[in-house]
Amino acid sequence: MRAATLQNFNAKTQRRRDAEKISLASLRLCAFALKPHWTTYGLMLVLFAMRLSAQQVHFAAFDIFVDSKNVPLAAYQLEFSSPAKDVSITGIEGGEHEAFKTPPFYDPKAIQQERVILAAFNSAPASKLPTGKIRVATIHLQFKGPQKPDFVLKPQTAADPAGKSISIKTSFTERGRYE
Repeated sequence: MRAATLQNFNAKTQRRRDAEKISLASLRLCAFALKPHWTTYGLMLVLFAMRLSAQQVHFAAFDIFVDSKNVPLAAYQLEFSSPAKDVSITGIEGGEHEAFKTPPFYDPKAIQQERVILAAFNSAPASKLPTGKIRVATIHLQFKGPQKPDFVLKPQTAADPAGKSISIKTSFTERGRYE
């Protein structure tokens, strides 16, 4: 009886080995049959990669300018925003003039959105405050897609050293984009 069981076991093992050989041969045959289509699959991978690059994340720096004409600028408040939902503010730097070198005040939670209100003031005498067009801040952004989203910059208020409201013009320019 033991000999019959052992013989049965050997037969099953041999059938399993034969099935594995057939499976391996079938796999090789399928690979050979699909070989002409590898170019097609390669093209599909390239197109998929291009689609992913369209959703690639970009970083950019925008310089924010305030023009107070010939009036000394002691304080300002402005709003920078984007209607796009896939924009995040990643950082804010101060300006170029000594009076506004320190980054402006802002809500740290707000910069996680697509909108931020910047505000700064300096109580120095008028002779040490800037006049004309100056860079007051730089905003660093992260956004998705190949196109730069639209941005809006709205002046809210500004003041001279005496605390009187003054008229200002605001503008921004993209300094650079980083992939």
